[in-house]
Amino acid sequence: MAAQAQTQTQTQDVKNLDVKSLPQSEIDRAKKAMQDAGLSQEQAIQLARQRGATEQQIMEMRQRLSEQDTSQQNMYNLYEEPEILPEEKEDSYLSQRKVEFKEDLEVFGAYLFNNENLTFEPIVNIQTPKNYEIGIGDQLLIQVWGNSQNNYQLRVNNNGQIVIPDLGPVYVAGMSFDEAEKKIVKNLTAIYADMAGDNPGTFAQLDMGQLRSIRVNLLGEVVTPGTYTLPVTATVFNGLYLSGGPSEIGSFRNIKVIRDNKIEKVIDIYNLLVKADPSDNITLKDGDIIFVPPVEKQVVVNGEFKRNGIFEIKEGEMLNDLVGFAGGFNAGAYLGNTQIVRQTQKGQQIIDVPYEQLSTTPLVKGDTVQNALITDRFENRVSIEGAVYHPGVYEWTEGLTLAQLFEKADKLLPEAFKGRGLITRYNSDRTTSAIAFDVEEISTGKQNILLQADDEVLIKTHFDLKEQPYITVNGEVIDPGPFNWSENMTLGDAIFLAGGLTEGADSTFIEIARRLSYSDASVLSDTIGHIIIANISRGLQLGKNDAEMKLRPWDQISVRTAPNFRKNETVFVSGEVAYAGAYAITNKQMRISDLVQMAGGYTPKAYLQGATLERFSDELGSERVAINLQNILKNPGNDKDLLLKNSDRLNIPEFMQTVKISGSVQNPFSITFEPGRNAKYYVNRTGGFQAQANKRKTYVQYPNGETAVTKGLIFRHYPKVTPGSMVVVPEKPEKERQQGLWLAIASTMSSMAVAIAAIMNATN
Repeated sequence: MAAQAQTQTQTQDVKNLDVKSLPQSEIDRAKKAMQDAGLSQEQAIQLARQRGATEQQIMEMRQRLSEQDTSQQNMYNLYEEPEILPEEKEDSYLSQRKVEFKEDLEVFGAYLFNNENLTFEPIVNIQTPKNYEIGIGDQLLIQVWGNSQNNYQLRVNNNGQIVIPDLGPVYVAGMSFDEAEKKIVKNLTAIYADMAGDNPGTFAQLDMGQLRSIRVNLLGEVVTPGTYTLPVTATVFNGLYLSGGPSEIGSFRNIKVIRDNKIEKVIDIYNLLVKADPSDNITLKDGDIIFVPPVEKQVVVNGEFKRNGIFEIKEGEMLNDLVGFAGGFNAGAYLGNTQIVRQTQKGQQIIDVPYEQLSTTPLVKGDTVQNALITDRFENRVSIEGAVYHPGVYEWTEGLTLAQLFEKADKLLPEAFKGRGLITRYNSDRTTSAIAFDVEEISTGKQNILLQADDEVLIKTHFDLKEQPYITVNGEVIDPGPFNWSENMTLGDAIFLAGGLTEGADSTFIEIARRLSYSDASVLSDTIGHIIIANISRGLQLGKNDAEMKLRPWDQISVRTAPNFRKNETVFVSGEVAYAGAYAITNKQMRISDLVQMAGGYTPKAYLQGATLERFSDELGSERVAINLQNILKNPGNDKDLLLKNSDRLNIPEFMQTVKISGSVQNPFSITFEPGRNAKYYVNRTGGFQAQANKRKTYVQYPNGETAVTKGLIFRHYPKVTPGSMVVVPEKPEKERQQGLWLAIASTMSSMAVAIAAIMNATN
């Protein structure tokens, strides 16, 4: 009933809500609540309807949310760079570039106007040339110094005049800078009398201030046609750059500058691109028109040229001109045959053009010119590999013999196999033939063979033609391993190569395993080898015992360890003993009880039940061995009294007074030991088990390393606890925990939905 009353109250509150008067903070909070709940705007509105919101309120909320999105977008736009109008910007006569940079343009020359690292922006701050023509709108700066001093900043008016105070108008429009300077200085003598004569006392100088602007029109096939405002010093390329240059179908070689209704100049950009000739880049004048007509003839270059792309060709230009525009052929281009693929009304044609006809071959609109690589096949080589001083590839000439090739390769190596060599020769169909020869007879001149182009000669060493013999030394030597066998090698030599004997070696018992001889191996039997026992002196002196025994290939030598040899071994004892420290193992039968006795016995504070033994082995590494030292010392020499091994560490701790509780408990910590208590008692002392605790698996780890687990399915019997023990409560497996979690989630789903709806109701 209470929930129903609350719902009715919320519905009445929703109907009375004025959405228009809500502060922006409430709108922001409503939007955040929607996002946190994972609800879309439509889902939130549906919940509002269920809570009693009217359609008028919903419409107003939509509008408020929409206004918020728009205001945020406007806020972001505040950070964007605003457009600056010409009259608001310094140097307002400069039009701004209105084209974005493009990549991967194929038309040759387009990169000139679409490259971020190359610009043709008009230059304003330059030294005024003497032949600069002064026009209406230019600002002139006149500086007077000497006996009289004055500064004038005068602009050329629409009548072509500057008006000098106390003097009057002076006409300068159309005059060169040099002429205007002379005229102005001459007129200033009317004010400054001592400026004239052979020995003047007052001087004047003319400088240009802010230059006038001009307007030019870019028409035709440009990327961004229009009217552009430029400084008076601007050139044709400045105008083309601002407009983005010729479009994809615009001409680069027939650009017209029209002035006073006449063609002033025809611009060919290729002159700059190919010849670095800037003479076409003339200065513009006010009212000029730059007209870019459509391109008339384009051809494609694709192949082994330094530049590939689309090129524009003028009437009368030949294929060699196009190759020049493309930068010439690559180093690997096959010059003997350049091909033209030509479009016709019936299809396509291929035209092969020899190199000597490039200058006389015309091109047609739409042609594709291509060129391939030279084949990588050598026409005049032979090769020699193997047992020569300088193997490799050599020049083949008519009449070259095999003996001459030996000389080119700096003769045969001493280890060369003289009985046979091999020539691999290519037939006309690129199959191969093998030609064997006697290396000895070729090298002595008794025989010779005439070589052909592409012949491959192979000479092997006698090492290549048989298995390299070796011996093996292992066991108690300093540097065991295989070693190459040599003629007359002895057992002493082999031990010497292996670095000598170790301290544990038994020099009186060295085993040599030897393969069967060829004659023995040819007879079928169970014997697969021979064993020889040798005896040598430890000093490896010559002639002592069997040290001079000759070895055969493949002998395997094994040096055994002396029967009773053992390296010094040490064990350690620490904790509550009279004399803690390291002790040597002097007897194979030395046990734990012996070590305690050697250490002077344990002290009154010793806690024997907590004693531990740490042992290291190559197989298992470091491990902890559970022992019962109290029983061991009562019955020394029994099975529990372990034999000691090298690096064993016995630790006898002081009596422990606490018990540690860890794992899935409410408050894990250590508790003072109480006799007779089991594991559950200590868990309860920490606040009890957590929800995910696996009570059945609770166990106790005793100080000596042993473990006791909880027993029983229905009635659990928890293990006893001793001083220094640790009670461990593990968690349930993840699968069991997830099952419990989903049950909890399922039980709260409906309450979560009500909570989300309540949030939306409160904010709307």
